Amino acid sequence: MFPQELFDEIADWLFDDHPSLMALSCTSQCLRARSQALLFHELVLSPNTNSPSSYIPLLEMSPHILTYVRRLRIFAGDYSASSSPRKRRFVHQDNSLGRLIRAVPNVDAIELMKMFGLEAFTTIGSLLPIIASPTVCTLSLRTIFLRTPQSLFTLLSYFPSLSSLRLHSVHAIGMASPSLDGGNILLTEISISTGMISSPLGVSLFQSAASVWSSHLRSLIIESYSARDLFIISRVIPQLPNLVTLTFKRPMGDISHPDTQQRLAAEIPVFPLPKLRSLHLSLPGFTVSSWARWWLSHLTQAAAVSLEYLAVDLQYVDAPEMQHSVAAWKEVEIALMQLPKLKSVNMRMVEMKDTYE
Repeated sequence: MFPQELFDEIADWLFDDHPSLMALSCTSQCLRARSQALLFHELVLSPNTNSPSSYIPLLEMSPHILTYVRRLRIFAGDYSASSSPRKRRFVHQDNSLGRLIRAVPNVDAIELMKMFGLEAFTTIGSLLPIIASPTVCTLSLRTIFLRTPQSLFTLLSYFPSLSSLRLHSVHAIGMASPSLDGGNILLTEISISTGMISSPLGVSLFQSAASVWSSHLRSLIIESYSARDLFIISRVIPQLPNLVTLTFKRPMGDISHPDTQQRLAAEIPVFPLPKLRSLHLSLPGFTVSSWARWWLSHLTQAAAVSLEYLAVDLQYVDAPEMQHSVAAWKEVEIALMQLPKLKSVNMRMVEMKDTYE
């Protein structure tokens, strides 16, 4: 008889092949549990195709299967006056959602997607008490409209064990209040993207990062950032002394302007990053921009005593620029040799047009 670990590894190799996993789950008892755990690792709920009521027969026939669920994705959709009644009943009139949530006690990640329109505020308010969980560590919000920046912190309070917050195109209609309550949530990771950094919600979030979460935050991921965003970020990062991982992805077009780059280089001071171990940068115009090389040297100097892993995406427009970028990298290579703990450098050429969503 083969050890159970071998059967589990066979199923693990097929983690994204659902037809094969379904076949494995029917072959033998040795393969069933692991195959079902992979099949039901993520549960997607939406008013159109995967409504909560559609899972009730599974809950009644095989309740153990839902204990395998670790990630819950709730796609709500448009709550404007023109949306279908079925969407508006998703939370308000279908109590099967609450029943289903109670049957997935081991969820550690929740993603809320596409809640907008006039009734979205009411929907989110009704949904939160239902999905509130002491076990959720990761919360992702994608294309969500909130009433005010404080609404975000109210939302976070429903997940007392939360450590990772990921925001993509999340907006608040109202302005930030002078004092925002971050509650007892102690985030260790924040990911923020798509024009949010300079918004009232983004500014409020960074205020809390610099005050409430400053000693706990370990990872900061910035995606789709502008020059204005960099000025805001540069004031926050020095207040995060325990930052271990820092990522800048997809710089926006205004950073490529020479005047903007000169201003950034002149006005952003060198700030210390004494515990930073991993740095991932996307740099525009690495060839023609002395600022791009300055930004790289700026951050590597800031983490000179601790940096171990460096990844750089070099954006180029055409083949000649790519060749010059390789030559320019040699200048930086000499500086990198001065970093005593550096273990890995990964440089990747990325075409400019591929960096935008």
